[in-house]
Amino acid sequence: MIKKLITLGLSLFTFIATMTPIYAVDNSASVDISGEYGIVIDQDNGQILYNKKAKEKMYPASITKILTCIVALEMVDDLDKQVTITDSDVETVWETGASAANFTPGEVVTYRDVFMGAMLPSGADACRALANNTCGSQEKFVDKMNDLVKKLGLKDSHFVNTTGIHDPNHYTTAYDMAKITQYALQNEKFVEIFTRYQYNASNGLHQWVKKVLYTCKRDHMNVSMIEGCKSGYTSDAQHTLSSMINVNNHHYICVVGYSKNKDGYNHCTVNDTITLGNYVGSHYKEVNLLQSGNEVTKSSVSDGEKNKVAIKIDQDINIVLPNDYNEKDIEYKQKVKTFTAPVKKDQNAGKLDVYYKENKLGSYTLSTVNNVAESESVIMFRKIKNILIPCVITVFICIVVLLIVRQFIIKRRRRRRRRR
Repeated sequence: MIKKLITLGLSLFTFIATMTPIYAVDNSASVDISGEYGIVIDQDNGQILYNKKAKEKMYPASITKILTCIVALEMVDDLDKQVTITDSDVETVWETGASAANFTPGEVVTYRDVFMGAMLPSGADACRALANNTCGSQEKFVDKMNDLVKKLGLKDSHFVNTTGIHDPNHYTTAYDMAKITQYALQNEKFVEIFTRYQYNASNGLHQWVKKVLYTCKRDHMNVSMIEGCKSGYTSDAQHTLSSMINVNNHHYICVVGYSKNKDGYNHCTVNDTITLGNYVGSHYKEVNLLQSGNEVTKSSVSDGEKNKVAIKIDQDINIVLPNDYNEKDIEYKQKVKTFTAPVKKDQNAGKLDVYYKENKLGSYTLSTVNNVAESESVIMFRKIKNILIPCVITVFICIVVLLIVRQFIIKRRRRRRRRR
């Protein structure tokens, strides 16, 4: 019982530790962006590289649809399955002033069409169709959206609709949206949808393009850094954008909120995102700390021909660090298993956690470098045991049988004496 409680406690501690945000100092003063809120995190480990009011309340507008799509994707097995658009899917879209994919009631489309309709033209009708087809109602679907937010440990977000149409109780933070986007990008189907620039619906009735990038390209802006994104706008939220950006062949997530266009500064969220990407590229670099196969420690082995086995890292450890980082600020914490022979090569040996300035940046698996056979004494003892135990059992059985036979003979003799 005590062992179970200890295990449960350790599991809970590990979960809380992984959900703890890795904060950087507020470096908003060093970067001039239009957005009132902004954040850049490492897509791999969530390390915060830029932070401007990232934990303060903001309205997301249509970047809400990132959450809508990932929640629906986790309930849809086949993107090519067909669904029929209903009156319920398209009603209230125009009345609320929301953007639409222009689906019509009775139209037969695939789930892929609906997801693309939600992401590219930011269709509120597509979002309603996803909710209605997966949960049967908008309300039940929104409950699942908030359930996922809780699962991710995000405490500063609350959603009341699938589209991002303004509501005082529909809010988030730049940090929470970055973590939602990071989670969504673990899903390959979401990556396909999020990174799509243009799309033709399967029934040939719709052609969509990612407008926020299309208008930038039309104005000869270089947006190659932005590999995937979702934009939003309402008068209360102003312009919002959540993006996956590629800087020096490493992926980051950038979220900008309440950004405004002004004279000489159009395409504000895209310009903000590129500015932040350039900031990260000039102030941070990816550093290879260890290569896959590097020996990092040894672990004890009992009953082995050797009392130690070498332990190696299973993958390259590449960490994004400031250009002027100090190696003394990097710390490695090992959680290594002990072994009883025989030990096999590449056997799981625990993990190695990497910290920079006490912030955990990653956890990596460890494994054994080589085999360790049992010692000769252990082998000999086993052989003796394997021979001796059957012999002892045989002798024991023989004794028992002899005793039974002896008792039988004694009883028989007594009966004969009585007869005489």
